[in-house]
Amino acid sequence: MAKKAMENGYKLILGSQSMARKQILAEMGYDFTIVTADIDEKAIRKEKPEDLAEAKANEIILKLGGENQFTQDSQPTLLITADTVVVYKGVIRE
Repeated sequence: MAKKAMENGYKLILGSQSMARKQILAEMGYDFTIVTADIDEKAIRKEKPEDLAEAKANEIILKLGGENQFTQDSQPTLLITADTVVVYKGVIRE
């Protein structure tokens, strides 16, 4: 039986196309929606990996209707984003 997103009333959104991340949440029994950022990561290259992750999360929020959408919704939303980034000598690599 699937858990109603966190059992404490949260809507759960997976901001990743990763099949492994999708499988993990599904195997844990969570109901979730997948919404991904439609951005060219090379075009928004950031010096710090955390800045790239934040840019992707912000794009997903905009895609979902912006921050106002979340304040008007009676059910809180948890957005889970993850990415694999390789940094070598302080530089993000492909």
